[in-house]
Amino acid sequence: MDTLLTIVKYITDSLGAMVIMPLFLIVLGLAFRMKPLKAFRSGLLVGIGFQGINLIIGLLGNAVSPAATALAEKVGLNFNIIDVGFPTVGAAAWATPIAALVIPIAILINVIMITLKLTKTLNIDIWNMFHFILAGGIAYLISGSIAVGLVVSAIFSIITLLLADWDSKTWQEYFGLEGTSCSTLATMTSAICSCIVNKIIDLIPGIRDFDINPAKINKLKGIGDPMFLGFFIGIVLSLLGGLPLDKVLNTGVGIAAAMVLLPRMVSLLMEGLAPISRAASDFTKKKLKGRTLLIGMDCALGIGDPTVIAASTIMIPFAVLLAVLLPGNGFLPIVSLTGLTYFCVPAAAYSKGNLFRTIVTMLIFYTLHIYVINAICPLVTGLATWAGVDLPAGASLIAGGNPEHAFLLLIKPILSIFGLAG
Repeated sequence: MDTLLTIVKYITDSLGAMVIMPLFLIVLGLAFRMKPLKAFRSGLLVGIGFQGINLIIGLLGNAVSPAATALAEKVGLNFNIIDVGFPTVGAAAWATPIAALVIPIAILINVIMITLKLTKTLNIDIWNMFHFILAGGIAYLISGSIAVGLVVSAIFSIITLLLADWDSKTWQEYFGLEGTSCSTLATMTSAICSCIVNKIIDLIPGIRDFDINPAKINKLKGIGDPMFLGFFIGIVLSLLGGLPLDKVLNTGVGIAAAMVLLPRMVSLLMEGLAPISRAASDFTKKKLKGRTLLIGMDCALGIGDPTVIAASTIMIPFAVLLAVLLPGNGFLPIVSLTGLTYFCVPAAAYSKGNLFRTIVTMLIFYTLHIYVINAICPLVTGLATWAGVDLPAGASLIAGGNPEHAFLLLIKPILSIFGLAG
């Protein structure tokens, strides 16, 4: 078991998404009868694209962090739930006895479901299977049962595949990613919320016709250019935080750079992915009697969209404001603010690039997100404490998880009915 855990952790932690996903794609390309050099080139381009995206997301985080921190300091309130970010929560999840088994089981479930025609998605987004480990780890802590932890992880894996299939049409149509689906569970709750909110907006006269679309504005040139839009958003955000002139300008240029560079990195990634998608389509038509096989990918493929970048940047002050205004909230987002970019991906897709609708969706979604964080933080803190992970000085509660983890609150009541709660 220890050897398996070491191997799995090495694959997910040491290699990371930018190495693992290209390797899987190269293997898939060869399996789909691509020439070795073309398969290698496609996989390498995807890796380069992911590396570029990660670098630019880091740039975006560095650009907005001073403004976000300044806004938080201006608020001047005390919050008892500390935003520790992924490393602390990840270390706790990997310490559970189920960690080594979750990813192999998830892959096995995926193969079985494809064989039985229960899903069209072949999930190669191995890195984001961490969310299954976190869910199963918390379930293990609640129940004291390895079996319960593995069952919960398996359920989350199955739900991910079903939601990826459901979301695939909107994902492909909006982002132009033919032959793929989004298999990042953390963003699927945003997709569900976005679908519902847009259906409601469609019923409201006047509001349903209100459209702010960066892609359409861009056709007018000038101020509609994503570069200028990013610079303007950065300047306004910094001024709201009361930053000095040098930081105001640096924030503006940093966000403008992200608006320009992210789409170019995504285009590199798509250049690598397209030949493999075509090969997969040809292969399934010949070998699987016309069945469709979708390659489950990271939601990062969508973050180069102008609406996604604009909405995620605009949402930063709104996220802080929501944390201040929502009654009963003890969580102030700081470290996790750059994660808004990923949640905005499905919000933009279901809003068809309408920035107004995307922001409305994100306000509703992030309200839900904040309350889920408040509800599950005792579970996340308990997991970290059990694992012996060092917590920030003075931290009594830490934040972690996403809206889908709210279902973990049902585990103990359900187990109690059968007398199985730990």
